[in-house]
This record gives sequence, structure tokens and C-alpha cells, in this order.
Amino acid sequence: MNLKNLQMKMTNEEIQDAIHTKAYSKITFIEMQIKSLQKELPVGAYTQEMIDNQIKFNKRDLQVWNQIMELNGKIESII
Repeated sequence: MNLKNLQMKMTNEEIQDAIHTKAYSKITFIEMQIKSLQKELPVGAYTQEMIDNQIKFNKRDLQVWNQIMELNGKIESII
């Protein structure tokens, strides 16, 4: 497979749409993970502390992706 043939030029609008789609998808997935973790019960070696840390990590990741979405919206309004 020749990777050069796969490279296509994208317009700024296509790039913005792709960023929005990927960020929205990631945000939705992280929100589902957080909800699932909040219902999780510690079992065996899987402690409540581990669950809480995963929730914290996901909430931090969610902040990053929300910021990406916000920045992308600001870029869209400039272009």
C-alpha cells in the first residue's frame, strides 16, 4: 500500500469538522466511562481508591477534550 496515495489535502472547514467530530466522540466516550466507573464496586484487588483515581483521571481528560472543542469553535469563528 502506498501511503502517499492516501494523503489528501483537506480544507480548513474539513479539518475543523474532523476536529469537532473526534472531540465530540471522545467527550461522549469519557462521559460514559465516568458514569460506568461511578457505579463500579471494588472487587478483589480492585479497590475503591483505584476506581476513584480512574474517575479523577477521566475527569481531567474530559476537561482537556472540552477545551479542545472550545478552541476549535473559536478557530471556526475566525476562519
